[in-house]
Amino acid sequence: MAAKRASAKAVSELIDSLGDRLGRELSTQSVLLHQAIAERLGLKGTDHKYLDVLRRAAEAGPVTPGDLVQLTGLTSGGVTGVLDRLEAAGFVRRVRHPTDRRQLVVEPVAERYAEISALFAPFRERWAALCARYSLDELRLICDFFEQATALMAEEIARMPRPAAPGAAPASDAPRAGARTARGTKARPRRAP
Repeated sequence: MAAKRASAKAVSELIDSLGDRLGRELSTQSVLLHQAIAERLGLKGTDHKYLDVLRRAAEAGPVTPGDLVQLTGLTSGGVTGVLDRLEAAGFVRRVRHPTDRRQLVVEPVAERYAEISALFAPFRERWAALCARYSLDELRLICDFFEQATALMAEEIARMPRPAAPGAAPASDAPRAGARTARGTKARPRRAP
């Protein structure tokens, strides 16, 4: 019985460590890494990640600024600011929609991908070396954990109500429309209690 209590306590302590210490530190270092990459690209840290959202979405077809509002949760003004900065830095271009000439679509500039990739190359090499320390089964477990944690974060984002813009009506409790998971699928809206 004492062994079960000790085991339960050890599991509880590890879960607390994953969330409170390790998870927070990993999250912080991820933000700082992307900020450093973005600075070298002449961007703001979040702009670099919005570029990644755009790149992934564009693989499925044309992306409008309105699509980016839905994918990111930013306001239309926020998306305009991000696109202005990305366009000024040469990472995106705004062009007419291929089938609806009244709309604009945003295209990532593929020629700039090599520059971004080169900045990540040293990290990718070190990441591969870190992963090589683990067995195939351990890597599968790590991948499962990352997939589940990423889905959990996407669900939490979709669950959160959007803040109201200054002077606007209060935000609803409905989940963000069109919020997407890390795999690019739409998160399911939360049902009312």
